Amino acid sequence: MENPFYFGRMVTGSAFTDREHETQRLATNFKNGINTVLISPRRWGKSSLVKKTGESVQGKKIRIVYLDAFSLRSEPDFYTAYTKAVLMATSSYWEERLKSLKDFLKQITPKISMGVDPEHEFSIRFDWSELQQHAAEILDLPEKIAKAKGVRVVVCIDEFQNIAAFSNSLAFQKLLRSVWQKHETACYCLYGSKFHMMQELFERQSMPFYRFGDMIHLGKIIEPNWRPFIKKQFECSGKRIDDPFISQIILDTDRHSYYIQQLSHLIWGKTSDAVNESIYAHALDDMISQNAILYQRDTENMSATQLHFLKAIASGDQTNLTSMEMLQKYRLGTSANVVKIKKHLLNAEIIDIQNKEVSFIDPVYALWFKKVLL
Repeated sequence: MENPFYFGRMVTGSAFTDREHETQRLATNFKNGINTVLISPRRWGKSSLVKKTGESVQGKKIRIVYLDAFSLRSEPDFYTAYTKAVLMATSSYWEERLKSLKDFLKQITPKISMGVDPEHEFSIRFDWSELQQHAAEILDLPEKIAKAKGVRVVVCIDEFQNIAAFSNSLAFQKLLRSVWQKHETACYCLYGSKFHMMQELFERQSMPFYRFGDMIHLGKIIEPNWRPFIKKQFECSGKRIDDPFISQIILDTDRHSYYIQQLSHLIWGKTSDAVNESIYAHALDDMISQNAILYQRDTENMSATQLHFLKAIASGDQTNLTSMEMLQKYRLGTSANVVKIKKHLLNAEIIDIQNKEVSFIDPVYALWFKKVLL
């Protein structure tokens, strides 16, 4: 039987659990044309949530555009990918796409190339000098198409924080905001995996996208909702997992959606009848080992004092780290250096700080760190 737990890809169907409140809120925004900003640490299920919601509302009156900005490195890249994504989502065949370009782009002449299967294989190129003068035409495409076809167009952009790395990014952000905020029949859902970069883009008053739309801070799924999900997935596949092991999964992963799915996946694969302590221990070791190369890479780039700081956090010894006793115990240098270390690790998505409490963002990295470096 196929493993009922999924990780490393979009989670759909019976593998998707909870998020009823967030799904309803997002669906309401999509139906009513409310711009949405979705913020949470990486691997908490943002992309799966947006995809599930989009599929639930998409129909004759609502078209969902999906754009992944992960590989985009410049404004021209963005305009090209944006145009193609909008056309693919709002037109069923290539003649209709060509008509949309002709009808709605008056100042820009794109170059179109068709593949063997023009319905799915086509590319678009723009002249940069034209784009620099008339980029707003491209950004207006969803609104113009929506009005012409009498539909709502929702543009969902994943890894949106990548635009911060574009040349002259601030001007680009101002242009996006100035165009998109005028749209009435098109709306935007912006989300990404760099938690603190997304906060920088949307929560600082000096930034163009400040208060752009409904801000949804995606929290962890609560333990009472994880328990029946894990138990049901095992039982539906003819296997048994007792409550103490479910509790341990939730504890070791700190309710992190990706890792609950991964650890459960590994345990399920090792279980023929019922989960036991040996199966659990081997699965946990496998999960840590599978992610170890990423943790090693992140750790190798740290300074000695940054490592010492993390050792203090991993040891649960973070009370008054700027005191002389703690500075000397963990060889942290000065109190000013501790402030710099926190800022660096925060920006690097290694730690999070809530109510002055410092913790590892990645719970499995914390397990690996304690196992290897303490």
